[in-house]
Amino acid sequence: MPPLGNPRTLSNQQPPEKLKTSFLPEIDGNPLGPDYQHGLLHQVLQQKDVPEVPTPVDTSYRPISPPGLVQEVHPTLQEVSPNKEIIIALMGVTGKIQSAFKLSMHLLRWVTGAGKSYFIREVSGNSEVVVGRNLYSCTQEVQSYSFDHEGAKITLVDTPGFDDTNKRDTDVLREIADWTSKTYKDKRLLSGIIYLHPITHARMVGSALKNLRMFQSLCGQKVLSNVFLTTTQWSNVDQTEGDFRETSLQNPDFWGGLIDKGAALQRFHGTRESGLELIRKLIPNEPKSLDIQVEIVNQGRTLLETEAGKYINKELIAQEKRHKEEIESLKRGFEGAMQEMRNEMRDVLAAEQKKLEKVVAEKELLAELHAAEVEKRKGKEAEIPDRAVIAVATKDLEIIASAVMSYNTRGRLISDINNDEQFKSDTFGVTIHYESNSSSSVQVDTKKFLGTSDAGMGATSYITLDDVRYQRKPGMHRTIGGQNFIIFSKVSVRGT
Repeated sequence: MPPLGNPRTLSNQQPPEKLKTSFLPEIDGNPLGPDYQHGLLHQVLQQKDVPEVPTPVDTSYRPISPPGLVQEVHPTLQEVSPNKEIIIALMGVTGKIQSAFKLSMHLLRWVTGAGKSYFIREVSGNSEVVVGRNLYSCTQEVQSYSFDHEGAKITLVDTPGFDDTNKRDTDVLREIADWTSKTYKDKRLLSGIIYLHPITHARMVGSALKNLRMFQSLCGQKVLSNVFLTTTQWSNVDQTEGDFRETSLQNPDFWGGLIDKGAALQRFHGTRESGLELIRKLIPNEPKSLDIQVEIVNQGRTLLETEAGKYINKELIAQEKRHKEEIESLKRGFEGAMQEMRNEMRDVLAAEQKKLEKVVAEKELLAELHAAEVEKRKGKEAEIPDRAVIAVATKDLEIIASAVMSYNTRGRLISDINNDEQFKSDTFGVTIHYESNSSSSVQVDTKKFLGTSDAGMGATSYITLDDVRYQRKPGMHRTIGGQNFIIFSKVSVRGT
């Protein structure tokens, strides 16, 4: 069977013990690539009379550079045993993947290829793999999809991501721990892990950083040589910008530490061939166990006792602290707002109270003035002899007078009916009352009697002023200055 592809180009893969040589110098940073390494290894094996490793046929090889620098020796791809299962897990950022329309060659096309489910569907050709097109993750539990490729059974494992929109981190960890524990007991180890991260993310923050930290605690360090840190969605960014972001990801705070310990930086361009190329590079790997598998199965730890569980617990404690602080801050803000509102209400109430007190004081003042005027008038009336009268000008009678109703008008208090000047004094409000002596009443139109002497008033008409009754006496009137006045004479004092 022909080899499955090119030898690995990663500097972190160690050759089998039988191929290691003690006389080859190790120089870091060899830029000559795998072609030169393979050629040099071939020459060395011939010189030392060691069985030669078959050279794979690969038309993509570059010419072998002149000898001078030697890197670690890498094994060539070995022929895969028939029906051998190669298990590769897909991990990384879940949900919240950017999808967009992109204008290319005057055609509008849909740009996808960012997530784990997309990778699996594209590479395996399995149309049943559901790919989300919104901000929510489609992968809610660990799912595996197998397909045959170049004599091997490839099993791609779709894992839910942490900080999922619909699932708690503890539930996600439980899902992954259960699946990995079962496969570990069945002696089915991972040949590789492809950790996906969209290059469209400008910064490594939030859920992406949390996923990375959880990934580290799940896997441990010894499996990193089988890990591809893979960027996606390259068609959605400018090449220069993408290169810059890829370089930024190699910061020690992000991927740099993982790369230093054996992980390799790769790109997925959204095509089946691009994905298969990654898989071909992982096929020769020696399957390795994850830390969480050893912790749970071999060491008998609980989920909380694993490094991943400790990390989640630490995160939950930090989140709990943040939420409590936020609640306390909101409470303080609320109490402050309430206090400010109470102060404002107190000021409003105080202002309204002042207005009320002013109105009450003004009302009391008015009542006092009225009482004073009444007393003054009573004193004045006391000085007036019993012959004092109330004169009402007929011009002040402006509505229909009725023998059975009261009528409000204006009058003058006259102490001397013969003094014409007193008829020019100020008027005050009086009410003319009527007492009916019969069951019938007579209504008189004032327009008809404004010029008459008695204005139609009867003997029962009277006015009460300060408990003194002034009675209308027929025929008693005065005409002064062209005005007719009806005269009401004092007849008695109530209560006497």
